[in-house]
Amino acid sequence: MRRFAPALVLLFSLALPHVAVAQTAIGPGQETADLNDYIAKHEDDKGLGAAVAQAMQRLGRLEEEQKHEAAAAALWKKARHWFAKHHYAANGGPEAQVAAEATRRLLVPQFVVAADLRVRTTPQLAPEAAIAERTAELDSFLTFFIGKRPNPSPDAVRAGGLLAELDQVRSYGALAESRAAANAIAELAQHAAEQLAQLPIPEGLDAAQQTAQQAAVKLAIGELEGRAFTAIEAVWLAKPDTKDPGAMALRKHLTRLRPLRYPQLEESATDMVAVTDAQAKASKFATLGQASKDLSLRIRYFQQAVKLDPQNAQYLLLLQAAQKEAGQTP
Repeated sequence: MRRFAPALVLLFSLALPHVAVAQTAIGPGQETADLNDYIAKHEDDKGLGAAVAQAMQRLGRLEEEQKHEAAAAALWKKARHWFAKHHYAANGGPEAQVAAEATRRLLVPQFVVAADLRVRTTPQLAPEAAIAERTAELDSFLTFFIGKRPNPSPDAVRAGGLLAELDQVRSYGALAESRAAANAIAELAQHAAEQLAQLPIPEGLDAAQQTAQQAAVKLAIGELEGRAFTAIEAVWLAKPDTKDPGAMALRKHLTRLRPLRYPQLEESATDMVAVTDAQAKASKFATLGQASKDLSLRIRYFQQAVKLDPQNAQYLLLLQAAQKEAGQTP
């Protein structure tokens, strides 16, 4: 999670009506009190939405700098409720920015905890029981991250999970927060994949069973990284920028996950990988499909994505899963 350097002078950069902004350094306790007081007085004044949003943003970061985790979490929850209550536009403005940051900061700690889970096998189980236990544990691990399968078929693509929730940060239209959330997805998914890769094989399995268990873990890692790649690429394609550190961090994750599609860039070079209009449109259609609750509409979105970018295997998997759910022949 990012850490922000303590403010040395101003209360916060945006001038807030009715708030005396200190011109010299003030203590964090007094600043916290002033911010809380300002928010309490003006949170229902929609005309001061931008100022209240920045006050909430500063207060949340200040609480985190002081390691007041409970207070910070309470503030971020309040910010999300405030944004929804007043029906502010998700247009990347100050109100949307604080809602996006609040969403990301509330979700990332959950992701960190989940990534540190260990899938364990009970000692001295019979091979069949050990395999069944491992299968259930892997399924539970992936369900938390990338959701449930829409049907029992092992080929069905999972949908939802914490990764999808974190990906929703970009729905607020705040580009910097979208990039921060996508980088969190990348880093935490990588950590979770490393945890999976280090899982010991249950004892007592024969060679064929060991191979099958290794394949199951490899498949789980592929699912996790595939979903992470889809989320990261969508944010990168929204505005590729080789000069922005947050954007370039995403670009490096894309290289790690799909080196053929996103070759390594020279440190001093501009991005030589051309993102076509068709690829950008395909990414948008895939995003719309994943967000749609209407199955027929979801299928049409995925069909458009596959048509525009037929080399993207993830789009085809999404389409096939939706078609199977609808009882169609892929």
